[in-house]
Amino acid sequence: MGVIPSSPRQRRRLAWFVIGLGIAGVIAAVGLLIPNSKQPNPAPPKNAPPAQISKRSTPVSRSERRAIDTTLDRFLRAGLDRSAPATAWRLAGPEMKAGSTLREWRAGTSPIPYFPPREQTFHGWTVDDAGPRYVVFDHLVVHPRHGPQTTSWIFAGEVVKRGPRWLVNRLYTIAIMRPHQVGPADYAAPPVSTEPPRTAAGTLGKSWLLVVGGVLGLVLLFPLGYGVVSALRSRRSRKRFARARRELPPLPGTSETRSEPVGTGTESSTRS
Repeated sequence: MGVIPSSPRQRRRLAWFVIGLGIAGVIAAVGLLIPNSKQPNPAPPKNAPPAQISKRSTPVSRSERRAIDTTLDRFLRAGLDRSAPATAWRLAGPEMKAGSTLREWRAGTSPIPYFPPREQTFHGWTVDDAGPRYVVFDHLVVHPRHGPQTTSWIFAGEVVKRGPRWLVNRLYTIAIMRPHQVGPADYAAPPVSTEPPRTAAGTLGKSWLLVVGGVLGLVLLFPLGYGVVSALRSRRSRKRFARARRELPPLPGTSETRSEPVGTGTESSTRS
């Protein structure tokens, strides 16, 4: 069974269906592309649930901060310049140790960035997030020791509590201090604009509009072209049928006279 039905009536129905589908597609595309000038209502709907107060991270007490400072002081002095990898290993959390061994750390291969620090204490960090047994810290500035390294780095990471001890679970660089700071801090939010919001415009460009218009045009032209071709074929078929009907020999009549009457001629003379 082909895609196009053989019956003329079914073909006409298919053509009208495709035309209706194309018209509906054009209407839907126009509705999507027309900008909506109505501003959304800022008021909550009537059936909206009551607003929930967002939970803030757990505050870090002074005693916890002192304990974290002690861990960071020992860990960073031992790990950043690779001077005491065993000490850094003992003060590392499970995520920091994952995929590595103490032998690799002693060989100089560890997830700790190599940066010989000038400081002996590292207490200038800020709390980004905190829970009952973890603290995510940020903006820990470390200055380089005198030597080829002349730029300061800003670190962030996470410490977790395992028993009575705090362990460094993550440590990564977020910015490098140069004459101009390089890092995520450069990407600040733009200033707040006092201009009224603009009306939303169509989301498709001119090229996409041409593509959509061409596809919709093909959808509309296909059934029209198919209808014209079907009409021409039907007209040719009728002409061939009429021509063949004129060229057929005439049918014999119902009462045909015979060439010799019954009971006459040679047969009658023989009997006599």
